[in-house]
Amino acid sequence: MDFSFDDNQQMLHDSVDRFLTEKHDLAARAKLLNDRAAQDQLWKEMAELGWIGAAFPEEVGGYGSSPVDAMVVLERMGRHLVTAPYLMTAILCGRLLVDGLAGERREQLIGEIIAGDCRMALAAGGSHALRSPEHASFTMSDGVINGRAPVVLGGDVADKLLIAARSSGAHGDAEGISLYLVNADAAGVSRRYYRMLDGQGAAELVLEGVQISADALVGEADRAAALINKAFDHAIAGICAEAVGAMDHLVTATAEYTKTREQYGAPLAKFQVLQHRMADMYIQTEMARSMAYVASMSLDESDAKREAIMSAAKVQIGRTGKFTGYQAVQLHGGMGMAEELDIGHHYVRLTCIAQLFGGHSYHLGRFAGHTRSADALSL
Repeated sequence: MDFSFDDNQQMLHDSVDRFLTEKHDLAARAKLLNDRAAQDQLWKEMAELGWIGAAFPEEVGGYGSSPVDAMVVLERMGRHLVTAPYLMTAILCGRLLVDGLAGERREQLIGEIIAGDCRMALAAGGSHALRSPEHASFTMSDGVINGRAPVVLGGDVADKLLIAARSSGAHGDAEGISLYLVNADAAGVSRRYYRMLDGQGAAELVLEGVQISADALVGEADRAAALINKAFDHAIAGICAEAVGAMDHLVTATAEYTKTREQYGAPLAKFQVLQHRMADMYIQTEMARSMAYVASMSLDESDAKREAIMSAAKVQIGRTGKFTGYQAVQLHGGMGMAEELDIGHHYVRLTCIAQLFGGHSYHLGRFAGHTRSADALSL
């Protein structure tokens, strides 16, 4: 496979990196976490620069020529520890709209997202919400939705919510899940906002007697699980790219630090055992980069092949992120976990990414299940 960027992707990469270098250092990030107005302004600037549109194909009004365009943006966001809900709004919910709607309604909603006028979050509920939508804790009956989701990523700033609710069948059934679009300020919707360990925004969401409109359904009734699972795979490709951006920075920052930090009269970079560890960090990061690229370039494959590749990438990213983050922190010594240095913040984010949309054991099991098929074996 050719992993080199085309001219447009390279320009996008450079513009995103330049903007975030100037406006989103660690001090600016810390202020953003507690400044809603500044968060809104950053989101609008991202929209004006075309980053959100890069996540959508041209046929639905976006600017993306391929899924790699969104990967370019997310990789740079990972490098700069951006906490804006790009992954949840543009990648996850965006894919649900692209595949679940059609015509004027799809055009309008996607247009609002690309313009920066709307942020969305998916509320599935349950402990398995971000890997198995059939365990949704919301229920829909007679046009009314009830339920509670303890963790809705991006739910703190979402203007609209996509609710995965059981509309038929029993808890855990593969069929019987429907997806509904609900305004975040609708009657019966309540949210409690908080920050995750890695600084990402989230909300506890409670729906009590929420009436849904006639056009609220996204996708087919009772058949939303497959739609959501495909969107999860797009999100997995996205966080793999984000993780590569974080790991790439850790490798560079650690190499620079060991050139200046002296011990026993010599820079740490002169000690051969530490050179070997940094070489291992670099090799592991390049392996992760290759898997992230393959994941982004495989999103249009058949379901079995796509899921196998995403799970393989997720396992590799989880292992590599843990190794690279741990080595970076250790080689920086006590400074590695200091609030004033971004090394520890990257390590925390990589740890959270390893569990998001299913952890190591879940994806090993999914990969093993799919590689028994002839289609998935031709990876």
